[in-house]
Amino acid sequence: MEDHKGPLVQGIKTFGIGLLVLCLTASSVFSQPVGSAYRIGPDDVLVISVWDQKDLDQAVFVRPDGKISLALVGEVDAGGQTVADLAARLTTLYSQTVKGARATVSIREIRSRPIYFIGGVGRPGIMQLTQDLTLLQALSAVGGPLPTADLESAYVLRGQERIPVNVLKMIQKGDVSQNVKLQPGDTIVVPNADTIYIHGEVKAPGLVKYTTNLTIMTAIAAAGGLTPAASNRVRVLRGEGAKREVLKVNVGDIQSDPSESADVPLKPNDIIVVSQRLF
Repeated sequence: MEDHKGPLVQGIKTFGIGLLVLCLTASSVFSQPVGSAYRIGPDDVLVISVWDQKDLDQAVFVRPDGKISLALVGEVDAGGQTVADLAARLTTLYSQTVKGARATVSIREIRSRPIYFIGGVGRPGIMQLTQDLTLLQALSAVGGPLPTADLESAYVLRGQERIPVNVLKMIQKGDVSQNVKLQPGDTIVVPNADTIYIHGEVKAPGLVKYTTNLTIMTAIAAAGGLTPAASNRVRVLRGEGAKREVLKVNVGDIQSDPSESADVPLKPNDIIVVSQRLF
């Protein structure tokens, strides 16, 4: 088993270490406050305060037209302005009715810079692009890809443009040429790959991602290897209903034959059943 298991496990370790580094990088990015250059957008939630005037403090949504409505000063353009610009503008407006007014503005919640994750990631859905992020940083921030994700077929939708990205190549080979800098409104699609299912006497039964070179032995290795109670008798269930085919394979014979031709290639949706050894 070791000869079949080594390269696959090493690849998984390399991928895991790379993803851990990316997760730590993304965490440090998201722990930073919103930068002073950030420009307020529609749906952002702002907190407005006026020094020594508690009755004027309020939280407001930025409307789709970029305006906010405030007591005493009415409607004010907020969209496209920085926090400092808006605070200075409000200080001027409040000073017309409040002596010595000094306004402050903070952002309670950013909602104007969404990016969307679809498919095989830990937390699909919407994330706000509060800082400049690359695809790998953002992917790590949503929990990374699932084990069954097809990392070679991912892509970014930007308006009418489809940008292909090979995430596996970026992580395993350090090729960052496709590490797209994301923009608000981007949709990141990580398709789920075809899978096979393995159960019975293996250490980690369940789904295994299908690849074009997946065989019975590499699938068993991906499932943690055989348990001490496993027999050499393995069945492969292929197809459905009356068309279901049952392949009987002796993995002991494969292990004793060093040639790759002895191994059995798998197909998407195959079910592998590893029987218990009879004592």
